[in-house]
Amino acid sequence: MDFSDIGSYSDDDVAIQLDKLRLNNEFHDFISSLIFPKTNKYFSKLQRIYVRREFSRIFSQCNSINQFQDCMAPLMKRMIEKTTDGFTYSGQENLTDQPTLFIGNHRDISLDPAFLNYLLHLKELNTVRIAIGDNLLDGGYAEIIMRLNKSFVVHREIKGVKETLRKLSKLSAYINQSLWLDKESIWIAQKQGRANDGNDFSDEGVLKMLFLNERKSKSINEWRKAVNLTPIVISYEYDPLDSVKAKGWDHQEDWTLEQRNKNDIHELSTGIFGYKGRVHLHICKPICREIESTRDLSETIQKEILSNYHIWPTNEAALSLLPQLNHDNLINSHPSKYREALALLKSRSEMLGEKERKAFLMAYARPLINKKKAKLSSGL
Repeated sequence: MDFSDIGSYSDDDVAIQLDKLRLNNEFHDFISSLIFPKTNKYFSKLQRIYVRREFSRIFSQCNSINQFQDCMAPLMKRMIEKTTDGFTYSGQENLTDQPTLFIGNHRDISLDPAFLNYLLHLKELNTVRIAIGDNLLDGGYAEIIMRLNKSFVVHREIKGVKETLRKLSKLSAYINQSLWLDKESIWIAQKQGRANDGNDFSDEGVLKMLFLNERKSKSINEWRKAVNLTPIVISYEYDPLDSVKAKGWDHQEDWTLEQRNKNDIHELSTGIFGYKGRVHLHICKPICREIESTRDLSETIQKEILSNYHIWPTNEAALSLLPQLNHDNLINSHPSKYREALALLKSRSEMLGEKERKAFLMAYARPLINKKKAKLSSGL
C-alpha cells in the first residue's frame, strides 16, 4: 500500500525538503521574528541572511532522518534550558528497543512527543513516528519540519461513511506496518485534539482505529502484546497557552483557512518558546493484563495516565482558588512553591473575565481531582 500521502518523510526526502526550507523566506522571517522580536525592515533583511546561514551551518550535512534529529537535539536541549525550570522523567526502566505504541495525554501541539523523543535520544533508543492532525498541514514550512521529525497525518472531519472507513483503515495499516515491518515506534494522543480543559480522558475511537486493520487476524490481546502498548504521561507546571485555552476558539468560526493556519503556527511557537516551569514525563508499564474490548483498553489507558500525572503546586494552588470545590486532603505542596504558584496563577489570569478565569483554574485543578478519583477507583 502507498502511504506517501500520510507517512513521515524517508531518508530519500531529507535533502530535498531541507533545501526547500533553506530557500523559504517565510520560514526564515518566522525564525527571525522569534530571535529578534523587535526590529525594522532594514535589519530584517540582514536577520534573514543570518538565519539562512545558521540553518545551512546546522543542517547542511544531513542526509537522513536520524541525522536531522541528531541536529535538532541540541536545539531541543537549548529550548528546555531557556523555557523550563527543568525536565525530569520517571519509568525509564519501561523503555525498550522493541517497537512500541506509546499512547499519551496531549497538552501541547508539538512538544508532548518532542519530550518523549528527547528522552529516547538521551537513552540512545529510536525516536517515534508522531501522529498529527491534518489541520496542522498546509504544505508550508511547518509541515516540512514536522514530517522531517517523523510526523504522519491523521485526517480529521472526514465526510461520508465509506471515505471514513477507507482513511481510517489506511491509517491503521500504516501504524501497524510502522511497528512490525519498519520497526518504528509510534506516539499518538489518547484522544483527538489537546486536553484544553485539563481532562486527560481517553477516546475509545482511537483504539478502534488502531486495531481496525488487524481485527480480523488478531484478538485484542494478541494485538496489544504485539504493539507493546505503553501509556505515557506528560505534566507541565505552567501551560504557555493557558489563557488562550480558557478563552476558547469560538471567535474563529468566521476565520479563513489561512487565518486559522497562521494562528496554529502562532500557538505552536508559543508552546515551544513560552515559559513552562518544570516538566515531567512518566513512562508507564506496558499494558499486560487481559483486555476484554477496546473500551476496556481505553479505560485502562486513561486510568494509567490519570494515576501517574505528576502533580505540581500550580494544580494545588488552582484548586484552592476554586472555593466551590471540595479540596480536603488534596493539597500537600511545599509552602514556598505553593505561594509562588498562587501568585503566578493570579497574575496570569488577571486579564480574564469571571467565566474565563474559572476555566483557566479548572484546567490546572482537574489533573489533581482526576488523579484522586482514579486512585480511589483502583482502591489505592
